[in-house]
Amino acid sequence: MRAVIAIGVLMAGVAGRLAAQHAHQFEFGGYGTFTRYDRAFALKDQIGGGGRIGFYLNEYIGLEVDGNVSYPKLKNPGTIDHTQMRFGSVSLVINSGGDKSQLYLLGGYSRLDMGVNAPYNFALHAVHGGIGEKLFIGSHMALRFEARAYYAPKNCCLTGQNVFHAQGSAGLSFFLGGGGGVPEQKVPEIPKAKRDSILAAGGQVPPTPPKPRGGPTYEQRASDWQHKWYWGAQGGIFMFRTNFDSYSFEPTFGGHWLITGKRTALYASYEQSFFINPRHVTIVEPDGTVNPGNVQFNNLRRIMVGVLAFPAQLRVEPFGGGGFAIMEALNVEASCASCTSAGQLGQLQDEADNAATKAFFWLMGGVDIKQGRLALYGHYILTSAAASFLIQGTTHTIQGGIRYSFGSSKEGVTDRQ
Repeated sequence: MRAVIAIGVLMAGVAGRLAAQHAHQFEFGGYGTFTRYDRAFALKDQIGGGGRIGFYLNEYIGLEVDGNVSYPKLKNPGTIDHTQMRFGSVSLVINSGGDKSQLYLLGGYSRLDMGVNAPYNFALHAVHGGIGEKLFIGSHMALRFEARAYYAPKNCCLTGQNVFHAQGSAGLSFFLGGGGGVPEQKVPEIPKAKRDSILAAGGQVPPTPPKPRGGPTYEQRASDWQHKWYWGAQGGIFMFRTNFDSYSFEPTFGGHWLITGKRTALYASYEQSFFINPRHVTIVEPDGTVNPGNVQFNNLRRIMVGVLAFPAQLRVEPFGGGGFAIMEALNVEASCASCTSAGQLGQLQDEADNAATKAFFWLMGGVDIKQGRLALYGHYILTSAAASFLIQGTTHTIQGGIRYSFGSSKEGVTDRQ
């Protein structure tokens, strides 16, 4: 009991000195992982990577969403020698508070999507807990180190035993919005009798300071967003499947151009995804033979054009929009076990090449955070399906990035002599 009281007094003292250094801030970060898998899975320990988005409800409590992926090798390879592991988590975070470093605890729910090929093509519902440290570099950046454990109860897959994975991570986080030092001191109000006395003597009463705008300071947006040219860069994860491979999660990178109006903006982007491993598709061979996975490709290019709406006109605001896209699968190679001539192989290659490029509709939703000329954002993109394309069904993309304003897109009126 004494220890609890002492901790409470210490946290109250820290709160008095720091006065909400990080309350209402967003945290964006990327990190590398090292995962030790449960022995029942017969997988080698493996490095990986991921990203996180969090929000401080106040100085000590926050909510966080994160995901990471790795490609561990099997200890006893057979028909496959590796698999893909995808961890997605939602956490409640309890911070110690502090402007130089923060110790924190977290816990919550995780979905562990264990691979794409049998016997690892299943998912687990788990709980997780962890402890970590944030070491701040200035007020908007921190190194973050964490140890976390995942636990899933008995299930139908593999041995049916309880599952325990352990993971360590290290990365870099950026903090935007909210927070910000000691709150402004209130100016004491002058009593009415004293005001009347000052006025009667011919003096001037100091003007009453304007009432602060409601809501946290991160809502207050600069007025110079409209009619600007923004150039930006983004990176993230591209999710898709084919008629042979199940869902794959591949890294994607690119750049974009944003021309803002009053509450809308023209958006154009170029992106390319570099696959960790080639993806395979099944196309019927010229003589009617079905040879599973006889076509492969290992990169994908996407060009997007559309319109985005920024209706809230706040420094931290949601946005959404849509448009058209062209996607092209790259390095397409066909193999034909039943072909008896170069002509038949060429026919199959032509079919694969024709199925490598299609046009799509896309929808986007995200959050944009502005800091002067610089903006940090994250968004989700859904693209429509297309018939006879190497990728089957809709695709999904989660990205984050930055954009910077290089000046006005609207030419002003000038007088010339």
